[in-house]
Amino acid sequence: MSIHTLHTDAGTHDRSALPLSKPEDVGFSPERLAGMDGAMQAEIDAGHYAGISVMVARHGKLVKSSRYGYQSLETREPMREDAIFRIASMTKPIIATAMLQLCEEGKWQLDDPVTKFIPEFADLKVLQEGQLVPLDRAMQMRHIMSTCAGFAFGPAFGSTNPAVDALYMAADMWSGTNEDLIAKLATLPLETQPGTHFRYGLQQEVQGVILQRLTGLPIDVILEQRIFTPLGMTDTGFGVAPEQRHRIPPRYMLDENLKLGLAPDQSAFPTIAGTPPGVKPKLLLSIAGLYATAQDYLRFAQMLANGGELDGVRVLAPSSVKLMTSNLLPEGVPVHIVEDFVGVGYGMNVAIVLDPSHASFNGGPIGAGTFFWGGVHGTWFWVDPVSDIVVVGMVQQVDAGNPVTGRPYPVADLRGISRSITYAALLDPTR
Repeated sequence: MSIHTLHTDAGTHDRSALPLSKPEDVGFSPERLAGMDGAMQAEIDAGHYAGISVMVARHGKLVKSSRYGYQSLETREPMREDAIFRIASMTKPIIATAMLQLCEEGKWQLDDPVTKFIPEFADLKVLQEGQLVPLDRAMQMRHIMSTCAGFAFGPAFGSTNPAVDALYMAADMWSGTNEDLIAKLATLPLETQPGTHFRYGLQQEVQGVILQRLTGLPIDVILEQRIFTPLGMTDTGFGVAPEQRHRIPPRYMLDENLKLGLAPDQSAFPTIAGTPPGVKPKLLLSIAGLYATAQDYLRFAQMLANGGELDGVRVLAPSSVKLMTSNLLPEGVPVHIVEDFVGVGYGMNVAIVLDPSHASFNGGPIGAGTFFWGGVHGTWFWVDPVSDIVVVGMVQQVDAGNPVTGRPYPVADLRGISRSITYAALLDPTR
């Protein structure tokens, strides 16, 4: 057994996360919430996962911070409190936050054409039944922000136009800088007309370049100045200092016999494969490039839960958080990965539970309006505005993030386990 649990004595603090509370003071049954320990440790003991970190907060107070398993299977070092994780697609909500800050400054509007900021896209066409056809509507910022602008992403994540996927794969999209990627996109066709299909993938790379062009700063500097430093997210960034890289857990994978072993690629994300862990790559991926601790991401998520403010620091206006977490997809356009989602919408780089009892892969005892996302390596978070709950979980394992999107994974979904136990423990929601 290797469970490491924070003792929540009122008035103390976990390493720069949030003020602490006893579970019973905010409506949780301590005994039921402690059931998280046995459930998570069972997955470690079964050999399904190497190491897990979970944090639960309510009313802005931390009630559980626990770690299970190992930082490294090879050394048997227990999972560190200050482990730095590859958060992959949990980068996306941070990018949306920076974009909304610029929206608040009047630098872009939802109905602006994307060509106002990326003029290279003026001649984009759609490849339709083997023919290049003009756009039947302007690609607008609302399409880029809600991931329905028409860009492909190779054969992954619900392809609808294999011919376009092949062109994307042949274009060597990821070999240059962020601006190089935009130049390549400008020469390729769209797979669908803007606003007609949700296609998870590249839209945030366009957002990242717009951020850089509007501010005149590199994306890492933008996020550091506008989000990480104000929120005290001291361990979040596109790279990790050499003297801190020992805090990055290895990434593991399950083989055909469900045995864990080191993944051959230890980079932050497969598109920058070969980049050693913690080394800042040339291409700073707005889709999936950040590293962070669980504590840092909890602070970010709590800021959103608070309507854009944390510890007296305002990052966004409440109206911006509301916009970010509202369903922005056009009527009749569902969230789609390998299949259409039911009961789930999509805002600005987050999904939203619209109907908890029917929500595909994300339903159950959770409040309507809960917004969430995860990362392909198994990281996850959600913010429930009805119950005022924030949960952050971290794992480093190939494809462990699949269940949230409906893709197969051969062992238990930790996010689902954490959801069931959290809400089963909330016995007095009025507190």
